[in-house]
Amino acid sequence: MDALRAEKLQPVRRALGDGAGRPRRHPQGHDRRRPDVPARHGPVRADRDARRGPAGIRRLLRGRRHPGHREDGRRGPGRHLVHRDRLLEARRAHDASLAARPVSGPIVGLVTIGQSPRVDVVPDMETILGPAVTVRERGALDGLGRAEIVALAPGPGDDILVTRLADGTPAFVAKRHIIGRVQAAIGELERSGVTMTALLCTGAFPALEASRLLVLPHQVLLGVLRALRWPGRLGIVTPSVQHVPQTEARWRADGFDPVVVPLSPYEEESPSELERTGTALRAANAGLVALDCMGFRRKTRDELQRLTGAPVLLANLLVARVVAEACGV
Repeated sequence: MDALRAEKLQPVRRALGDGAGRPRRHPQGHDRRRPDVPARHGPVRADRDARRGPAGIRRLLRGRRHPGHREDGRRGPGRHLVHRDRLLEARRAHDASLAARPVSGPIVGLVTIGQSPRVDVVPDMETILGPAVTVRERGALDGLGRAEIVALAPGPGDDILVTRLADGTPAFVAKRHIIGRVQAAIGELERSGVTMTALLCTGAFPALEASRLLVLPHQVLLGVLRALRWPGRLGIVTPSVQHVPQTEARWRADGFDPVVVPLSPYEEESPSELERTGTALRAANAGLVALDCMGFRRKTRDELQRLTGAPVLLANLLVARVVAEACGV
């Protein structure tokens, strides 16, 4: 076969030289198009390579019109690439490199009394808000180390708050240590351009300053409960045994006769703890149950509703529905 191939290539070698049969290598800058045939995709830009930025920038620009885009539309982005841009917008709250890009639609700031992002509850809230709303998160404990957080622990007589840190562990803090940090986080979000802000804590806070709409979960939950009537007592699930006295006193001061049962939002995966909570609420004849902590999740609501046979209100989803209505989505 080699001999036959060599014989067939002899006329070509005589015409083209010894390079016949090997890949042709064109010199740099060579244009392989015939000069009399126009390119199917427009003329080749001589400065194309100079115009192309780093690979990371090119990836960010996919799905949007390139600054050098032709006006005749021949190099328009594919219609499906817009979804990449929507994903980038959803990541904006956690990616500082994207913070300078303009955002269309409502921007909602969420302030946790712990550390952001709250990956345990915010995704459920985002399912209510929908893709038209951009979420930005800040935490009162953002940037603090373990020793600094321990220094904020509650002492005798302090109002107790429990929250979640970035590593998923719970932390108890005194409300008096947190109020100023919450106020600072609200101000930071407002300066960043949010449409409104919602607090991720059902505790009763003193007046917080805000130049834009501020949603307070305790007031949302209180307003909904005052608008409802139910048989039996009001069941309140609070996040720890330490919370029981202050939680009961707060709801009695608001005019209710509550039965307060502790369940940590960070131990709600335990079937035995859920069973204990459901049994206590059922024994107290709770006709309506409210989960009085933003850390509880949808699956806990569903399980307690099954165990008690009573409607169960989940604070973070109530807040998300109010925010969605305020955003017009």
